[in-house]
Amino acid sequence: MRLFPAQNRKIQGRGTSDRVMAEKKENWLYETTLSQIEMFYINKLLIRHKAFIKLTGAAKQILLELYMRLKVNSTGKGKNQRFFAENNGELKLTYKSIHKQFGYSTATISKAIDQLVAKGFIEIAVLGCGVKRQSHKIALITNWQEYGTDNFKAGKGKSNVPINGGFKKRKNLETTSETKAGITLETKAVQGKKIQKIA
Repeated sequence: MRLFPAQNRKIQGRGTSDRVMAEKKENWLYETTLSQIEMFYINKLLIRHKAFIKLTGAAKQILLELYMRLKVNSTGKGKNQRFFAENNGELKLTYKSIHKQFGYSTATISKAIDQLVAKGFIEIAVLGCGVKRQSHKIALITNWQEYGTDNFKAGKGKSNVPINGGFKKRKNLETTSETKAGITLETKAVQGKKIQKIA
């Protein structure tokens, strides 16, 4: 990789010796400047944290993909420069795109998302609606920093977020011995009305 003259001087000024520069190896990374398109921001502590280490390969890949889709802007200059995310809570990843890019099955993707939620890396801001072909809207969170402590809280998952499009979860039917046999209370009520009509 060729160094630009200005960048070359900058690296040498930071203590890189002439000998090292003269012995450049092919395919080694020397260029330290990246374009905005090639960069993404992530906490170094996250990569080393036990919560991240325990993630499956699929979960790690999906998490990094989400960080790459984060649009980061900044205010101020020098020591006063602060970075902020513009689209957190609006991040989208479709199962189809993940499968196409990485080859993961639907079950693997679903388990990976659940794992990221459970370990405090993400939460579902808005649950997608399959009928309307709407994707989940995801937010990156920092709860993972408390993972393994009494203060840890998992993110909001698919089961406790309103469904985008107005669908509501049906209340669980009361479980009885007859329910296990395939007869619900609703079915009994219908059967009772039929018996009354016949009588």
